[in-house]
Amino acid sequence: MHVTATSEGAPAVTTDGTASMLIILARLEGKVDVVTAQHGAQLDEHARRLNDVELRLRAEEARPATAPEVDTRLRAVEARPVVTPKAVWAAVATLGGLLFGAVGLADKLLS
Repeated sequence: MHVTATSEGAPAVTTDGTASMLIILARLEGKVDVVTAQHGAQLDEHARRLNDVELRLRAEEARPATAPEVDTRLRAVEARPVVTPKAVWAAVATLGGLLFGAVGLADKLLS
């Protein structure tokens, strides 16, 4: 079987379809090569990111622990009660209610 090129440069279709099958296989091989290269690039990127995380983790583990005097100061600060905005507004509302009640009671007593 002989394959000849046409004026466009593409091989002519033979009677048994061998040339078209070869073209299809070449295209398929090219697509598989592209997908394989993309997958390899993704694997390389994942490996690079994992190595970066591993290096940062090892650097964090190598850092010295907190000094005892810093730890004691932090515990003292953490043990101190913290006034939250919710607690402040609750106190303001309570004082307002007590003041309102005292004014009402004083009005009843004085009238």
